[in-house]
Amino acid sequence: IAVTFLAAVLTGCLSAPDSASNSARGNKDSAAAGPVVWWSTSELGITRLSGIDAELAKPFEGNLAVSNKAKEKGSIVDCASARSLQTQGYVAQYPRDIAVLGVLTAKCLALEALKTAQPARTSYMPVSPYDGRVIDMLPAALAPAVSVEQQTTIDAAGRGGQPIRMVESTVAFVAARGDDEILLGGEGWQETLVLLGRGDFNGDSKLDWLVRSDLAVQRGTHRVSRLFLLTRDSPEMVMRVIRELKPE
Repeated sequence: IAVTFLAAVLTGCLSAPDSASNSARGNKDSAAAGPVVWWSTSELGITRLSGIDAELAKPFEGNLAVSNKAKEKGSIVDCASARSLQTQGYVAQYPRDIAVLGVLTAKCLALEALKTAQPARTSYMPVSPYDGRVIDMLPAALAPAVSVEQQTTIDAAGRGGQPIRMVESTVAFVAARGDDEILLGGEGWQETLVLLGRGDFNGDSKLDWLVRSDLAVQRGTHRVSRLFLLTRDSPEMVMRVIRELKPE
């Protein structure tokens, strides 16, 4: 999908709205031979952009128990409650639910972001099949941080436009799963980058990636999923974080 997709992006034509073409794991809204907005059907559950609101309104399969610092309890049952309770400081009550809540929240935020996506006219992002060279393009923000000091270092590297390998020397490309997953590994940690969507999300005509980062530290229980909007401004530059999407 990606080769066809990016070849179409570079033609610089605009797509017709909400005309979906099916694929095994993803969908795209496109005109014939025109650029597209692509998303992962398997992750987001929609076959057309017009189905976003209906998907956002669906209840989750099973409720997630959450609590705040005052030990008040709540229950997350859908995208609306996930947004509302997390902005009030509620977090997963049980460690086993941390990763689940992160994935569900990322899905909700990605669907909302797709409402504003447009076909990109230019792309400097890598094309599948991905290989070890992608390490030199990934931003420092994707590095694991399990302490305040590590996060400070990562933030500074991000402001300086440095790649992930500059703050996490053990990072290595492990594998690619099709068109929409990149697996990374390092000493004591592993990370899966799940591409949830591609298109122009910020109106600058360049291709952006909507990426969920699933990070697991092997020694301990640290597991976290975050959602990033990434782009690349030239063939020589590292990807940069347009923003990290969080419940507001």
